[in-house]
Amino acid sequence: MTTAPARHFAAILLLAAIFTPARADVLDHNVTVADHGASVVLDNGLVSLEILKTNGNIQSIHYQGKSIIAEPAYLDWNNGQDFHLGNARYALRADPRQNGGDLAEVVIAEKFNGTGPALDIALHYILRRGDSGFYTYAVFNHPAAYPPAQLNQSRMVFRLSDNLFDFINVDDDRRHVMPPSDTPTQELGPKESLRFASGPFQNQITDKYHFYADAGEHYVHGWSGTSSQLGCWLIGASTEDRNGGPTKQYNTVQFGRLFLKILTCDHYGASSVSIGAESWSKLYGPWLVYLNSGGNPDQLWDNAKQKAAAERAAWPYAWMNDPLYPAAAERASVTGRLIITDPQDPAASSANAWVGLAAPSPDWQKQSDAYQFWVRAAKDGSFTIPNVRPGNYTLYSFVDGVMDQFRHNGVNLVAGHKLALGTLDWTPVRYGRQLWQIGTPDRTAKEFRHGDDYRQWGLWLKYPQEFPNDVHFVIGKSNERTDWNYCQMTVLKNGQYVGTDWTISFDLAKKPPAGNATLRLALASAQNSALRVFVNGTSVGDTGLLGADNAMARAGIHGQYSEHDMAFDSSLFRTGTNVITLRQRQGGSPWKEVMYDCVRLEVPFDPFSIAAK
Repeated sequence: MTTAPARHFAAILLLAAIFTPARADVLDHNVTVADHGASVVLDNGLVSLEILKTNGNIQSIHYQGKSIIAEPAYLDWNNGQDFHLGNARYALRADPRQNGGDLAEVVIAEKFNGTGPALDIALHYILRRGDSGFYTYAVFNHPAAYPPAQLNQSRMVFRLSDNLFDFINVDDDRRHVMPPSDTPTQELGPKESLRFASGPFQNQITDKYHFYADAGEHYVHGWSGTSSQLGCWLIGASTEDRNGGPTKQYNTVQFGRLFLKILTCDHYGASSVSIGAESWSKLYGPWLVYLNSGGNPDQLWDNAKQKAAAERAAWPYAWMNDPLYPAAAERASVTGRLIITDPQDPAASSANAWVGLAAPSPDWQKQSDAYQFWVRAAKDGSFTIPNVRPGNYTLYSFVDGVMDQFRHNGVNLVAGHKLALGTLDWTPVRYGRQLWQIGTPDRTAKEFRHGDDYRQWGLWLKYPQEFPNDVHFVIGKSNERTDWNYCQMTVLKNGQYVGTDWTISFDLAKKPPAGNATLRLALASAQNSALRVFVNGTSVGDTGLLGADNAMARAGIHGQYSEHDMAFDSSLFRTGTNVITLRQRQGGSPWKEVMYDCVRLEVPFDPFSIAAK
């Protein structure tokens, strides 16, 4: 039987044969460590990297005799102020002279010194025989005796050589040539938006948020060179260390030949890591910086995706040696089948649902301190969540087409355990019969106007032109794609930004009986906004202050998902035309908005008995 390490090495050889010189002397080259006093150089004959001992910065990366980075790569972290390693200790954790030249691992570690977040940080670099790249991981540790700590963001930052790389790669839909890093730009608002001031890209706009990606199924991004035929890629084989679950959006690559690995991030409304008087630690990674060559950008990208698939198949890595990284035999798995039963929607299906394990609280979108494990369900709703760290979890699920989410508490996993949950029945919440619905529940606003072209600067400026009288949606006549904007935003009137009123009108053939009706608002995003709801002019509820995910300004189609149900007496309805008003009542800024995922009216009577003919 072929072992996992052997399969992994076979995949390396195949990839190397396609995109690198497959000379036996190179693939069999011993890994070496050369100590230069202030720095150390790791080399395996394919790739070499020089690491500074005091701060862990990568001073240089060489591949096929070429210098890959334009300036030192570094780790930073932020709690409102940026911090870097600066007075670290160096250790050779795995000496290739002691393992036959197979692997080198160095660690650059620094203890909390009273400045910045109260965390000990260790940055690890690993170079293996035959690998066309190197691995990195970081450990953040908080002893119980330390003061409370907060970590808003941490990232590894690379700036690649302009001479070698000019083609940006985020995913299959976002790949193209980018102008040189020294192209003059004009800063727009928000400041991340830049307009190229000269050259062939003049007047085009770039924004780092245009290159963000949802974490759930994003495993590789990077840069390639149209002339150099080189590629440099960030590959993450697992998303278990990501905060905020599969819908959390992360930075990938951006103008300036920047290339990033985000460890944790509170953008788009996610939570910061927040640690009290407790012992806590978390391992981020390992991630792979992968280098390939010998093809055009499409070929290099295809090869990088193949490599990412091979890395995912090899997870958890058999060669990893860290007490915070359980080996395969020390992990658990969960299986089950999710069945959705909704009498009002017989077509509701759990096919392709997200199914995940996270802590019981808070909302998994707001979890940052621990690990999460998410997979897609099969067509029949069956799922297997492999390689889960032991612990106590809640199982969550959500799926396109179904409002609400499923949860199953008390999933307790121990090392080596395979837990079979069997059939899990999900009956989505209903408060009455559905009279009408605008949008499709999918946690985004993508089915509405601009839902397919939202990554453009200044889109909010088009709203007063396209909807000079705001949105007035008529059930049965209006079209979601054209008549319902992707975002309800403020408008400028008499020099002040003010909120807007959107209306939904529908006809009833006769006045319905008394009872509780419910307007259900599923929001894909909210930024410092508040919704007050009126039924035929009568206020029936207010959400209070909503959200801080800033998805509109950050060129997103979603941020933090939330649900808000407004119950009211159906005696407020009348014969003929009825009007529901959604008043976004917060003003004073262009950055106050709501994105709707779905708006649904549920009533305590048979809709067909009173619907207008």
